[in-house]
Amino acid sequence: MNDVLCEGCGYVLNGLPPDGRCPECGKPIEESIGRNRIAPPWESAPKSAGFLRTTLDVIFRPTQFYQTLAVRGSVESARRFAQLHWWISAGLFGLTCATHTLWYGFIMPSVGSASPGPRIIAFYVAAVVVLTVTTYFALDGITRLAARLTNWEATYRGIRLPYDIVLRGMYYHAAHYIPVALVAAVTVIGYTVLVSTHVLSLTSATAYLYVLSAQVIVSAAYLFNTYWIGMRNMMYANR
Repeated sequence: MNDVLCEGCGYVLNGLPPDGRCPECGKPIEESIGRNRIAPPWESAPKSAGFLRTTLDVIFRPTQFYQTLAVRGSVESARRFAQLHWWISAGLFGLTCATHTLWYGFIMPSVGSASPGPRIIAFYVAAVVVLTVTTYFALDGITRLAARLTNWEATYRGIRLPYDIVLRGMYYHAAHYIPVALVAAVTVIGYTVLVSTHVLSLTSATAYLYVLSAQVIVSAAYLFNTYWIGMRNMMYANR
């Protein structure tokens, strides 16, 4: 666990000069010894500013973020970062799902000719709350499962990625749920408002559903790609 491994091929670099290169793949040893890995702003700056800076770094510069992330840092601190993002994303997902249900169950049948009654409004609010809480715990569980599976696969392939280190990286990856949830919310709520105000007719429903389906596929690809960026740049967990 304390061996210094080449982050290019996994070769043991113990005792080799820092200014040299890996004898196996030629990667500079300096890039593997972890001197450039530091705690993110979330862990080192005031929480409000640190939260925003870290979120922006994870979303817009994921490769650089994970190349410089101190992978053996606090898992609990990373989890608190993830929890904030899970709640924000879960709220957006809950609002999106409830609005889509409202569109399908009320707006479509009535062709927007009536206003929602008190019972429908109460159902809508309850649905937002239930779906938000359910989504939060689902994101938590999926993160733990993905971290465990990643650890098992890495162990099978002979790559040093302990569960706690994978989990730390996955917790920071939680920031990527924000753009996915935001795009879905804008699409669903925006379309529902346009139909309700008769800017769009219900003949556009098929196109709307195709757009949603495409977003699911693109979002899955985006989340997997950013996950892989994180794991690839934490490989061998030197520091």
